[in-house]
Amino acid sequence: MRIANVGGRAALVVDGRVVDVERASGGRLPSDSNALVARLGEVGDLEVPDDAPALEDVELGPPVPRPSKILAAALNYRSHAEESGLPLPDAPVLFAKLPSALAGPTDDVVVPEGRARVDWEAELVVVVGRRARDVSAGDAWSYVAGVTCGQDVSDREEQFRSVRQFTVAKSRDTYAPTGPVVVTPDELPNRDDLAVRCLLDGEEVQSGRTNDLIFSVPELIEFASGWCTLEPGDLIFTGTPAGVGDGRDPPRYLAPGQLLETEIEGIGAMRNAITAA
Repeated sequence: MRIANVGGRAALVVDGRVVDVERASGGRLPSDSNALVARLGEVGDLEVPDDAPALEDVELGPPVPRPSKILAAALNYRSHAEESGLPLPDAPVLFAKLPSALAGPTDDVVVPEGRARVDWEAELVVVVGRRARDVSAGDAWSYVAGVTCGQDVSDREEQFRSVRQFTVAKSRDTYAPTGPVVVTPDELPNRDDLAVRCLLDGEEVQSGRTNDLIFSVPELIEFASGWCTLEPGDLIFTGTPAGVGDGRDPPRYLAPGQLLETEIEGIGAMRNAITAA
């Protein structure tokens, strides 16, 4: 199943066409994407209307637009730890991104004037499907509605300004593009081993696989749900592979006029223009 947000309404992508869930179900299912991820087991077969548009002809918003919280894992790829010159953490390191940072898969990422160290981080994002508290890793995938692409855009100057702080540096408006769709785990080639790529103006700057995660998706859910209750629609950014701009010699950063592309195997791609405020 592939879930999209079209004009603020929940939709399914069926054979490349977009089906409005509430209308196709005769009102049985909600029009709200956040509500739908908690009811995926009720969807069943929906008829594709003759006038259902093609996916490429619609503008998509963030597929889950109103999570109660967004958690993100720092330093969670072995390759990224190596390029950072840091030891592997002995437990997941989580921080928050504010939901107001969410943007869609083709929305602009806005870099304000004077911010010269804004970085890219391509990530697999987990969408929670049901309330989770003290979940074991062995049961964790059963709490996942699906996964999507994400960019954990990061202002490194703010992140390392005085003491290390992550939330504000990674939560400016538009600094959390997600999409293009949420894909349920059963549709993935291998839910624990997906290719992740990031391109900047067509140049590949990141290439990794989720089997390089230090803490897997189930381990992240186990850890996070031990600290706080996860609600349907909550998002977990799972970390980024090597290749971020801050780890390069010399460093490279995002600037207006560039195009940032994020691709994950089995999910699709986001294309976000970098613009000035």
